[in-house]
Amino acid sequence: MGKTEPDSYDGIVTNQKGVTIAAPGADCIPVIFCDPVKKVCGAAHSGWKGTLLGVAMATVNAMISEFGCNVNDILVVLGPCVGPCCFTLSQVEAKAFYDIDPQCVHQFESPNPKVDIRRATRILLEHGGIRPHNIQDDSVADKSQNLTLCTSCHPDKFFSHVRDGSNFGTQIGFIAIRD
Repeated sequence: MGKTEPDSYDGIVTNQKGVTIAAPGADCIPVIFCDPVKKVCGAAHSGWKGTLLGVAMATVNAMISEFGCNVNDILVVLGPCVGPCCFTLSQVEAKAFYDIDPQCVHQFESPNPKVDIRRATRILLEHGGIRPHNIQDDSVADKSQNLTLCTSCHPDKFFSHVRDGSNFGTQIGFIAIRD
């Protein structure tokens, strides 16, 4: 924020108070970042391609390089997205997720394996230095605090391209620095 806007981007970071930044998602993950020490926040849109391209860690790296954040202080929330129960890719495409961690792909031998982009994002963030306990996702022990429901499985709560095809809406994850 505050620099010339690029032609396209999937992540944004700021230290400006009173400015709300957001990331959209209908099945892609809205990833929200916060450094409460430096008072910096970020938001990223991470679909399956963005996950493989490293958009989440690119956002973390921007927080570090632009605002001097310490990776140990950064908190991350992985918002609602399509879960491995509903998301499939071709075996060739799923191989990249399998290479991150075999547990990111279910039924790998099938023509269209089920892929867990949420798990892959967590693993990539942890490999990048984010502390595991600083990531809020569907692995939380208290399921009432689970913010990462499958968007395709919950038509009463979320839009989903996987479920609805091209006639879908978008939800957003957003964050701002108050003081």
